[in-house]
Amino acid sequence: MRTFATQLISDVRGLPRSVHVMIGGQFINRFGAFVMPFLALYLTGQGISMGQVALVLGSVSVGGLFGPIVSGYLADAIGRRNTIVVALVTGATTTLSLYYCHTVPQFMAVGFVHGFCSFLYGPAANALLTDLVTAEQRVITFALMRLAINAGFAAGPAVAGLLFSRAPALIFYGDALTTLIFASLAFCWLPHGLRTVAGRVTSPAVIWQSWREAIKDMLQNRPFVFLIISSLLMEIAFVQTFNVLAITTANLGLSPAQYGVIMGLNGALIMIIELPLNQWARRFDLRWVLVIGFAMVGLGCASFGIMRTQAGFFASMVLFTLGEMLSLPISMSYASTLSPERYRGRYFGTRGVVWAMAGMVGSSGVWFYGKLGDTWWYAAGGIGLLGAILMFVNILQSGRQTVRE
Repeated sequence: MRTFATQLISDVRGLPRSVHVMIGGQFINRFGAFVMPFLALYLTGQGISMGQVALVLGSVSVGGLFGPIVSGYLADAIGRRNTIVVALVTGATTTLSLYYCHTVPQFMAVGFVHGFCSFLYGPAANALLTDLVTAEQRVITFALMRLAINAGFAAGPAVAGLLFSRAPALIFYGDALTTLIFASLAFCWLPHGLRTVAGRVTSPAVIWQSWREAIKDMLQNRPFVFLIISSLLMEIAFVQTFNVLAITTANLGLSPAQYGVIMGLNGALIMIIELPLNQWARRFDLRWVLVIGFAMVGLGCASFGIMRTQAGFFASMVLFTLGEMLSLPISMSYASTLSPERYRGRYFGTRGVVWAMAGMVGSSGVWFYGKLGDTWWYAAGGIGLLGAILMFVNILQSGRQTVRE
């Protein structure tokens, strides 16, 4: 055990300085993500109805669907660092702009732009991480990035609550400030990364042709196609836990405090276990790890429909979280092995679109749960299991060649 821990520490310390800058910046940015957890509360406090709040939040999600498409191209055309800085600066600007909106159409328009700008970050960041580290370092790198996200998000909302109670404006200014701090770190300390689009990159003809070439390459990359489809299915199941579980526990008579403890277990397990778990899992074929992870997410979702007590939900959350910890960083690492250097940004852009689509489709789970009750949990779990089955088919289609990092 001591040797394992020593190796883990050595692997983390051996990552390039630029990776540590991104991890630190990601923590600062996520810690300061004050607005989105409180946006619905802020909007209702402005006299906006729940139906109109849903429209505003939906506009943010729709904007997020287009952001990765643009980011994937920009990452390959103007460089990863430049795209990251643009994403962070525009994200900070649109966050602050939300505070100065007064009507629902204004909130919807700015929310759409904010969702678009926010989703510019992911594909460029993932492409740069892949540029910076060796194949053997990718699993631990993506796991560290998730750890930074979860650590920041675990602490940030509590601070946001204090700021919001004093003056709602503080969460908007604080969110924008922390995002700009990350933008400054990125501009000063991150390398450009690869730039692989030739010609005048602002030309519509170049943009169209570059995406045509990338999509053609993706469609011929059968393992990547399997990964995209199976990930979409798993992620539709995944988001149900964060959209529907609160309603389920309330219907069963559990208090908000009990629900908070159940969700807190998810974050605690990720903080404590995910990094060593991924360090251990990287020695195996990543495709088999994803089969197991996707299946655990699906089974965890299905089991939420069976449980009736807080202890039962704890057990389901442990199963779900183990699947999450195996699925999300490993799937990003596996995607990095499948993305050719020439199209890397656009590959990750496509991966980002799939995540946004899962969020949009998955948000309808509240409606399905209202119609189907606990049966929806079984259906959602089945969708996740279908993703695991497709990953298994991917192994059969790809032959016996092992994929490790």
